[in-house]
Amino acid sequence: MNEYVENISFLDKDAIKAGNDHLEFIIVPAWGSNLISLVEKKNNKELLRVPSSASQFWDKPVLFGTPILFPPNRIDQGTFTFNERVYQFDRNEVDKDNHIHGFVHTREWSVAKAEVIDDKVIIETEFNSSRYEEVLRQFPHHFTLKMTFTLDRASIHKDATVINKSDRPFPWGLGYHTTFLFPEDHSSFSLSAEKRWKLNERNLPTGELEKIEYKEKLLTGMILKNHPLDDVFLSSVEKSGINQAIVVNEPAGIKITYKADNNFKFWVVYNNDGNQQFVCPEPYTWVTNAPNLDLDYSTTGLQVIEPKQEKTVMTKIMISNNDNLN
Repeated sequence: MNEYVENISFLDKDAIKAGNDHLEFIIVPAWGSNLISLVEKKNNKELLRVPSSASQFWDKPVLFGTPILFPPNRIDQGTFTFNERVYQFDRNEVDKDNHIHGFVHTREWSVAKAEVIDDKVIIETEFNSSRYEEVLRQFPHHFTLKMTFTLDRASIHKDATVINKSDRPFPWGLGYHTTFLFPEDHSSFSLSAEKRWKLNERNLPTGELEKIEYKEKLLTGMILKNHPLDDVFLSSVEKSGINQAIVVNEPAGIKITYKADNNFKFWVVYNNDGNQQFVCPEPYTWVTNAPNLDLDYSTTGLQVIEPKQEKTVMTKIMISNNDNLN
């Protein structure tokens, strides 16, 4: 299978390039352990939105590669209360007075492993909150977040492990702002969605769920040209057992199947105005603003991890080409 791993420089940052006969990818640890590039080798096609410069990346880091969001999406005014402790995150979405997308996707991670084992490429990276005073100021817990990227033939497995190293339980949510290239004129998108969360003018859920007027098209594959999305969907996984988004570029003969385990009950889909040549299917373990919603944790996806405990959640990106596009 000709697997390989090598250290490279990507836009003047240390990076890891790895691949096999099917795929090649690049991870930049200093940029939030972002899997920044993914190339399907038969067609020599880049599948992710990749920055052309460091300044372009930092202008909008969530719109390149596969940013890791911990926690994902918005928190109303950046604040919530859990176990009688008030948390105050930075209000970094100024126009809507929210916190957005957490504090691990723009900070440096360390590399724990990068090697080929039994015909698979395995890359392990780690974020340690104790290294960052500005993180502990917002989220006063010592935690470690570990990512394991495993390349197995034409699939990349992304396993995230949250470890509570503090002496108190804490609430958590995780997601990925995965930004696939998506030529709207000849690509289709589908999602295993059951309903949509109703949002207010600040893009925060009201707590109500509503019908998706184009649900059948969304389930089977729809064109997104001129169809702007910044929506929060409830997965149909509990009804159908299926939890995935699918991107198909017919002329290129490439199909991307993005699967998530049952912890990821929510998907945000973002494509700006439907004419920007990208789509972001974002699997989340909690719904936007989960800590502030007056709903059961089973509904919002908020999870609690006890001291010295850990939890692993898993997603997988599978690539098919013309040889097995069905």
